[in-house]
Amino acid sequence: MRRIALPLSLLLALAACGPEPSEQSDTITIEFWTIALGDAFADYILGMISTYEEAHPGVKIKWVDVSGGEVAEKFLAALVGDTPPDLANIYDLPRFLQYDILVDMDQAVPALDKAKRLDNFWRGVGYFQGANYVIPWYVGVTMLWYNKDLFQRAGLDPDRPPRTIDEMLAMGRQIYERTGKYGVSWRLHPSLVAPPWALLRMDGFWPLFDEGYNRTRINHPDAKAIFQKWVDAYRDGAVPPEALAAAHRDETNWFIEGRAAMLPFSGGWITRYFDKTFEQKVATAPMPRGALGLVPASNQVLVVPKASRHREIAVDFGLFVTNDENQLEFCRQVAILPSTKAAAADPYFRRPAATLADQANQLSAADIPNSFVMAPPDVVGWSRMEDILHEEFAKALARQQSVDEALARIEQKWNHLLRYQ
Repeated sequence: MRRIALPLSLLLALAACGPEPSEQSDTITIEFWTIALGDAFADYILGMISTYEEAHPGVKIKWVDVSGGEVAEKFLAALVGDTPPDLANIYDLPRFLQYDILVDMDQAVPALDKAKRLDNFWRGVGYFQGANYVIPWYVGVTMLWYNKDLFQRAGLDPDRPPRTIDEMLAMGRQIYERTGKYGVSWRLHPSLVAPPWALLRMDGFWPLFDEGYNRTRINHPDAKAIFQKWVDAYRDGAVPPEALAAAHRDETNWFIEGRAAMLPFSGGWITRYFDKTFEQKVATAPMPRGALGLVPASNQVLVVPKASRHREIAVDFGLFVTNDENQLEFCRQVAILPSTKAAAADPYFRRPAATLADQANQLSAADIPNSFVMAPPDVVGWSRMEDILHEEFAKALARQQSVDEALARIEQKWNHLLRYQ
């Protein structure tokens, strides 16, 4: 499918084209962006940089740590201003993938290095219409936290957590009916915990478009059944009413405050916010499955802009940052998971659990082979399409229209965009 020419692509045209300039001095400086790692992990990042520089005389790494809320806009501004980072951890990839401004890692990374990566992350959030444009970094795989006290008060067995999405929502209804607390701490906002398209994917309705990206498949009885299930659960108190307008980390707060009984989450870092009383109430379990039979996963990635003046070195440094040794060391410092095969198979992730956090992390690690990456459709113009999906789904949740009406409107609007973008 061809890529479109829009104002942003015109702004970025010069940045995306042209051969790699030659170096004019003896020292090559690579600018490396991370997201919000400076406060807690400076020693780790600086240690990696020092090791790389020692092994590569004449290469210097300039590290820039950027806040998550600013990184996409800063990245765009740097590209337009012809001052791009050479290697960057960024969010909001659909904004950039469709404009062909990132290095194709299928071409840039040697086959031996690609073979070291877990396939579902190599073909994950950076995979766009047949090619991968990212180097996978650290990973999150969803597991389930649940409140045993609320289970007991609702008449549920606290030693039998839900095994499927349908069971989770049914238990959520019972919890709300008998305790007044919400069942599942879940955000339905775009690009957060589980936006509407992810609900479809978890239950096996995928892809959302035909093979040529000419029409959408979303107005389908299977999609209707999945959305109707969530609309009913939302109306019955299985999901908090704020789910549609939730802010960052709201879902963790709802769970920790005792407003909701179950929290699908990635690993155990939130235990730092548990007090001793709350720790006695909670337990961990594998993530309930949808019809797909797999659990959602997310991952951080590194990209190299085509406008980088040192693309080959930037790719090499990216592979160093994400190699087995460095990923495993990062996982020892914080409750994350690796995206390489050897690191994921390390005994560290199967050691005896000493804490609740260990239990959660090991459940997440055990489901790496059973995970799928929550990557949105690789269609041009997805950001606008996702807004439409959220708007129409929200109206159905608010009883302003039926699921049938929502799907018909989404189909009409999406097909219009596909015809004219």
